[in-house]
Amino acid sequence: MNIKESISLALGSLRNNKMRSFLTLLGIIMGIASVIAILTLGHSLQTQANQAVVSSGANDLNIQVKERPREDEGQTSANISSPYGMMGSSGQMPTGDSLISIDDINTLKEVMGDNIAGIPLGNSASYGAELTYEGQTNSESLINFVNMDYLELNPKNLVAGRAITQTDIDNKRPVIMISTDQLSLLGGDPVQAVGQEVEVSSGGSSTIYAVVVGVYQPDNTGGLLGMSGPGAVLMPYTFEGQFSSMNADGWSYLSVRPAEGKDLAQVKALLQAHLTNMYRSDEQFMAEIMDYSAATQSFNDVLAGISAAISAIAGISLLVGGIGVMNIMLVTVTERTREIGIRKALGATRGAIRLQFVVEAMIVCLVGGILGVLVGGGLGMLGSNMLGTFVFPPLSAVTLSLGFSLAIGLFFGYYPANKAAKLDPIDALRYE
Repeated sequence: MNIKESISLALGSLRNNKMRSFLTLLGIIMGIASVIAILTLGHSLQTQANQAVVSSGANDLNIQVKERPREDEGQTSANISSPYGMMGSSGQMPTGDSLISIDDINTLKEVMGDNIAGIPLGNSASYGAELTYEGQTNSESLINFVNMDYLELNPKNLVAGRAITQTDIDNKRPVIMISTDQLSLLGGDPVQAVGQEVEVSSGGSSTIYAVVVGVYQPDNTGGLLGMSGPGAVLMPYTFEGQFSSMNADGWSYLSVRPAEGKDLAQVKALLQAHLTNMYRSDEQFMAEIMDYSAATQSFNDVLAGISAAISAIAGISLLVGGIGVMNIMLVTVTERTREIGIRKALGATRGAIRLQFVVEAMIVCLVGGILGVLVGGGLGMLGSNMLGTFVFPPLSAVTLSLGFSLAIGLFFGYYPANKAAKLDPIDALRYE
């Protein structure tokens, strides 16, 4: 008897004993479904976390202007962290030509070309601001001073008006984009607010009368990382000097977004080489790149490990299902003792008998595995859609689950098959 005939007999046995076959398959179905559903949900959470990390700029390369360490100092002790850069042991912070100007930024973009997606201004710092609109005041607002790269890399869902344009920036127009949450705190209506003037104050030291050009809906989904909030007020970077004397002439801290698909290490090396050249004549300050890709990868590894651990626990039910398969195969061998005796009397070898029952056990588990993948995949996709990030079941998980189903059938089907193969044909023919 060849493999094809064994498979045909196995499928026939499933059809002839539908209820018994279903109950036998149930353990395998539940085990595989649990594993697939958990891995799909884990994949959804991981995708969601990565998207949140990318949108927040955690994967960006961060340029920081810092004081050069003296020859008698170590790298660690020479610099102290500051919100505006790295302050050296001398207490000096970068100013004037030591800061990165807008011309330097444009040069960086030209040199890096398609290796970077942009250099978004506004990612590095937010300022506290007091907003006054139609007599209502909110003293706990945040304002980000942005360029076009920021708006392109962090697109906003506009509900009224328009986004800030390059023309607004070039002409230094006092315009702002405000979130619906911020506007509601001021008692304003999104449609009516467009074109109206808002007083933006930095604690009384500076006041700008800005026109609302757009109202956007902030991302309050939160997601796995809980990154949500009322949304900052967005204003052209040309007004940042009125809120911060530190950034009046340039920036000591910038983020650079690598282009998708580019090797991060190569982009970092190229960027560092240009920064080193740019600061070669500055005897006091230097520019250094920091990135947090290792921390992001560690987070992904932890999340993948958690998914794998939970899947392994759920996979224990597969062993229970395998025991059920062994039990039903032993019953099958007992029921078909006379059939085994007849086949042996006609010349069937032990190997042929063993193959028949092993294949039957593996087919039972494979059918259960396929049904489990369909059920678990459906539940996983439904759950991922409810989480807000729809994903398909990972192909590796599907392949591994089906392979494990076959392995369960082979392992738990071998003993009943071997028992059938060792039956004495005379005793088998006498069996009633």
